[in-house]
Amino acid sequence: MSAPLLRTAANRDRARAAVAALGVGVLLSCLGPTAGQVDLPGFDTPVEKALSFPAGKALEFPVHAESYEHSGANHVRIEVTLLRGGAPVGTMACDGFELEGDAGCGSSATHLNGSCAMTVPSGGSDAIRVVARLASRDNSASFEGLSVYIRD
Repeated sequence: MSAPLLRTAANRDRARAAVAALGVGVLLSCLGPTAGQVDLPGFDTPVEKALSFPAGKALEFPVHAESYEHSGANHVRIEVTLLRGGAPVGTMACDGFELEGDAGCGSSATHLNGSCAMTVPSGGSDAIRVVARLASRDNSASFEGLSVYIRD
């Protein structure tokens, strides 16, 4: 007689991995853009995009990368500026994407830090400016397909 399927350690590990993969898929779909997306060409290059938001609208800013490599622990710091008529009306900065541990790489990852959020100020906004920077210059990182999602 054979043991039930989930009684072997290998089968339990496979089942846990399948459940974890499903959970990650659900999480990533929950973090997708609902109000817009700003694609960034790299670090330290501000990008402006015409996107209007009414006063009082709560916004979140998950950070997505198609692929990345890093030489050590770091954070991708994002700076978001809401504009009206070209003038800043609101700003927010946060560590939006965490690079953990020693050197590594990854693909198709979306991170949301709870502090990456803001409320649109009175008068609303008609454009957004986003720039990404490495929080620490001590460790290097490279990204392909770096985007800031805008969720409302």
